[in-house]
Amino acid sequence: MRRLITLSALFAALLFVQAPAGAIDSSLPQATASFNDQVVKVAYNGDTVYSGGLFTRAKQTDGTFVGRTYLAAVNSRTGALLPFAPVLNGTVHELKTGGGYLYVAGKFTEVDGVAMPRLARFNLGTGKLDTEWRPKPSATVYSVEPVGTTVYLGGTFTTVGGHAQPRLAAVSAATGAPITTFAPDVSEGGVRDLQAGHGRLYVAGVFSMIGGDKKYGKLGAVNPATGAVDTGFQSKVYVLTREVVVAGDRVYAALDGRGGEIRAFTTTGETLWYQAVDGGMQTVEVWGNSVIGGGHFDNACNTNHAGPLGQCVDGVKAQRGKLLAVDLNGNLLPWNPGANGVVGAWDATAHPSGANLSVGGSFTTFGGGTMEQKRLAVFD
Repeated sequence: MRRLITLSALFAALLFVQAPAGAIDSSLPQATASFNDQVVKVAYNGDTVYSGGLFTRAKQTDGTFVGRTYLAAVNSRTGALLPFAPVLNGTVHELKTGGGYLYVAGKFTEVDGVAMPRLARFNLGTGKLDTEWRPKPSATVYSVEPVGTTVYLGGTFTTVGGHAQPRLAAVSAATGAPITTFAPDVSEGGVRDLQAGHGRLYVAGVFSMIGGDKKYGKLGAVNPATGAVDTGFQSKVYVLTREVVVAGDRVYAALDGRGGEIRAFTTTGETLWYQAVDGGMQTVEVWGNSVIGGGHFDNACNTNHAGPLGQCVDGVKAQRGKLLAVDLNGNLLPWNPGANGVVGAWDATAHPSGANLSVGGSFTTFGGGTMEQKRLAVFD
């Protein structure tokens, strides 16, 4: 018997050693606080995960309900709803932490009764609104990217602080004043996401051109000082691009459309691989050795040839409800949370340490309906 136990222990140890680094613990999320309407964006500061979206009420882990107007905070390890509860008068479309602040953007015009059109920030140490920092974009902000002394903004606005700079602009992190030397040319539509990396600012969205050239449409890069097109990155992407992520020497993007994709690029814009699905891909994130994709799909496709309804024309690789994972070479992984919902997953963001992954969306169940978890999910 002792010999059997010893061999079993050795076998278990070998399995543990051979387990891939960054392996996902479970396809089911933790039990955490949840929300009565969509969570559009999530962002971390330590173990706190901030959630922003369309909701007006939160359900705590003890089953009680409390008001949370479009913005809330949850402990990502315990699942508990935190006291942070500013009052906004409109929806949130972006959350980003950086430089000691939580940046919040969307369609709101007031925060805690203070006029704060479409963009605000909170001190991460105190939780207090910074009432002096007011860039005042003229329309919706969908993306914020704080980089050192500069905060980049993307959206559908035409002016920021009275300065004409449509869709993509930069403001001072200290004062909120527009940086007029940053003057990119983004035509029509709007900017949906921004990501700094490789000495560039990557720009994704539904715009028609950058710098007056259609070959830089939907996913391109600009010089972070001047806004001039970086001609060294040509992705040749011409469909709505929801998110862009930089990890190491690669660029990953979430492509929407009749059928969506996660697509991986080199730093020159050459496609390395893709994983297509039968619906829009709305978010992409690198989590350890996995690339997570989320959207409103139900299946992973064999190719990216989509039918008129987004269906997999060349066959289904595997069923994947709203979320999937591939390895860094684009190979589909077994992880399958099986979320529901028409809209599905809007945003996936990994904890900086890799400890967990938070996802916001419209879903209400996981595991094919076996677990209820509404609109916010935290995976280990």
